[in-house]
Amino acid sequence: MRAFPHAKMKFGQLFYEHHGLIAKKRGGAVHIMTTVQTYQLKGTVFAAQACSCSCEPCVCGDHCPCQGADAYLGPRWRFIGDTLSAGQSSGRDLTGRTLLNLALNSAEKATDWNEVILIDDQAIPDQVGALLQVFEGSQGSEVAHPHRVPSASRPVYLVPMQYTITGRPTLVVTFSLSRSRLVRGDPSQPFFKEWTYDGPVALVQDLSQWRQ
Repeated sequence: MRAFPHAKMKFGQLFYEHHGLIAKKRGGAVHIMTTVQTYQLKGTVFAAQACSCSCEPCVCGDHCPCQGADAYLGPRWRFIGDTLSAGQSSGRDLTGRTLLNLALNSAEKATDWNEVILIDDQAIPDQVGALLQVFEGSQGSEVAHPHRVPSASRPVYLVPMQYTITGRPTLVVTFSLSRSRLVRGDPSQPFFKEWTYDGPVALVQDLSQWRQ
């Protein structure tokens, strides 16, 4: 049966309650029980996209109206990410973890967006599962529409990735065939393309303000 999420605020963090419905049969009658999982998350939602406008970084969406945006040439990329300074899900500590919803296309005006989820390679399997449980069903890569989630299941990779704040928020990530490890997806599918980023990101909102 479908689970229904509810979010509430407490002490400046996001407490996200996941209500699951479980049916148990007792003496010929079916009893519906509700289970609650609470995610306590503290951190930041960030984003960026390929563009040549002066926003640096741009988060205007796929059709940026800013001056200079038309000068961009080449394949495009876009991402929405989450970095956790503290938090847990189902008893699993997620402090220090970073997740990235990334999309790449093959050419400047191509519509063949290839959607993947990247997680920093210091995450252990339990943390990967917990991060996907919290974010996968409620975030996509479209910076203007963060809650627009791709309908198809996305491959998940562990990659070298670090989010830092040294004067301004910065993301360093390498998505390459040699340095990425597929943890969910079809290994027979060809690797779409390699991508690296070392630059600033825009702070979309604090996780305490984010609604799943």
